[in-house]
Amino acid sequence: MLFPFTQIAELVCLIFAIRFLAGIKDSFWGYIRWFMLFTVMVEIAGHAMLSMNVPNHWLYNLYLPVEMLFKYYLLYKICNGYFPVKYLAVSFLALFGLLYAYEGIASGFNEYSVWSNSAASVGILTICCFYFYYFLKKEEYVDIYQHAPFWIVTALFFFYLGGTACNVFFKYLANIYEKQHIPVRYIIYTLLNFIFYGCWSYSFVCRYRQTTSSLS
Repeated sequence: MLFPFTQIAELVCLIFAIRFLAGIKDSFWGYIRWFMLFTVMVEIAGHAMLSMNVPNHWLYNLYLPVEMLFKYYLLYKICNGYFPVKYLAVSFLALFGLLYAYEGIASGFNEYSVWSNSAASVGILTICCFYFYYFLKKEEYVDIYQHAPFWIVTALFFFYLGGTACNVFFKYLANIYEKQHIPVRYIIYTLLNFIFYGCWSYSFVCRYRQTTSSLS
């Protein structure tokens, strides 16, 4: 079995969330700690099931709606001041819900809901692109190196850009693994997860600095 690098990245991100977001209770930042805790618990359970050769697709199918709803919630809270994100978010979530229900009923939730995940991923990419466009158009100066929301969106953009590409070339990557035993998809997702959780961890530090500087 492949080494669980993803679980390590998630655990480190959870530690950062607990350390740097502990005192934030009045905004969406406080909810990230609970989401990360839930994510780590699901990943540990999924890895344990895989090690025992027990199918775990149903577990990730249960996790998928929670994951997407929370990430769209984050994007709504971050992007709402830049453009009317609500209409995009509702449209893609509706498409996600329809595909999720169709795939789940068709497979009995025993196979991972790939198409609903892909649809939600395209929605996240679209909203991220709009955010970058309107963020760059804004006239006021913002130091992106210290701007926590920017790193949340950047993490989502790169993760779902790479993930969508992997889904598009899934058969090609599976063929490489079958013939040459090179887990290209696993390697790509490992890198994407480190980028994703690294950016999120850094955003927590930025948010903490912003909070402490405003209190001093």
